[in-house]
Amino acid sequence: MVFEPSEAPRERNAFLDWYRFQTQWSEDHSYNDPATTTPGLSAWFAEMCRDFPSINGPGTYDVANDELISRATSYSIGRSVIYACFSWTELESSYSLVRALAVKHRVGFFNVSAENGEIWFPPTGHASDTTAIPGLALTLEGQSDFSSPSAALIEAAVDWLNPSGGPGYLILEHSNGSYAQAGGGKESCTVEWREYQDSDFRHWVAGLPGRDTETNIAIPGNGMHFPIKANERLSNENVKVILTAFAARKSRPGDFVWRDITAKVR
Repeated sequence: MVFEPSEAPRERNAFLDWYRFQTQWSEDHSYNDPATTTPGLSAWFAEMCRDFPSINGPGTYDVANDELISRATSYSIGRSVIYACFSWTELESSYSLVRALAVKHRVGFFNVSAENGEIWFPPTGHASDTTAIPGLALTLEGQSDFSSPSAALIEAAVDWLNPSGGPGYLILEHSNGSYAQAGGGKESCTVEWREYQDSDFRHWVAGLPGRDTETNIAIPGNGMHFPIKANERLSNENVKVILTAFAARKSRPGDFVWRDITAKVR
């Protein structure tokens, strides 16, 4: 489900009460027409329907055309929410697209199908850049890859990292093979940066200056652990700074210290 973030409470229990009220479908209009909802949700719906056409409401998909029949989707459109029911065969690809377009159109996302499902709100402190970055790929554990992700999607992917249930890691990769990867989640992450030049590479782990560089610790991931030094435990905001710099093909940010582990990973 996607929702209008300005209408929904941010505290989880209050949000779930709000969600249950929305899904009573008691508003005095048809739940098939995108004209009834907010501009952000309407834009999300229009773009979503290009890959997952609607089987109800205006512009209904013709199920006699079997080219996209497995992707035909039922949408319930309220003033502040859109609830989508996808085919089980399309869960992975639809889930990735729902998330990506929620970020692009700055609407909220609620994973209704999962136990203790994730609730995501667009950031309020700043409007992240939603421009696609050509030649870049984003891999998020357990999901379809995102081609040409935006800075906004990368930042959202960092917020989606969750050591309990996943995704537990993400990878950003340029077309020349250089990549940055982050693991962990919930304000306890680690980041590595690999840079190729010709056929050779160097590989670093990011750390915070002025912290303990001797103690070995482990960051929990989704069914795994990432062994690092104590100063290499990073916050989500630290990770976003590093990954957006990598995505923009900038140098490794100087606000961090970089432990060279090239010899260890060859």
